[in-house]
Amino acid sequence: MAMTPQEAADIIEICQLRSAYAWHYDTGELEGLVGLFTDDAVCDFGPYGVWDGIEAIRGGYRENLADPDDLFPTVHVSTNPLVKVDGDTATGRWFLLDHILNLGDKDPLRLIGVYNHKFRRVDGDWKICWTKIDFLWSPDAGGRIEGQMGQPLDRTVE
Repeated sequence: MAMTPQEAADIIEICQLRSAYAWHYDTGELEGLVGLFTDDAVCDFGPYGVWDGIEAIRGGYRENLADPDDLFPTVHVSTNPLVKVDGDTATGRWFLLDHILNLGDKDPLRLIGVYNHKFRRVDGDWKICWTKIDFLWSPDAGGRIEGQMGQPLDRTVE
């Protein structure tokens, strides 16, 4: 698959943006995390809610971020990026291995899923404008989860 130098640069920037998402989340950097989204972004976390717009996103993440006195209670491992760029928009998918590190003797792996993202270039910078998680596995659900906590898996990101 041949790509232009600009497409390659865009994919690298988007992968860096996605890595920044995990770092900001796991280190409790709320404003750094929120700054990765467009003002009109939507986060669809299925049974955990839909956050529509930057203020809802800020509020949703505020409740879920690390406490400054307990850095890295979670580690979000995002792997196997698959990114498609189309001018000033892009889509991407990553596998998610979500670990919770303050569970004592319990297995820290709490969730396996697929992050689906849509990106938009804003003033020269890539931002997340939509995200959704397809949940695949959780020990709390007894193992494999069929799609979105019972919904069919979203196999395409347009």
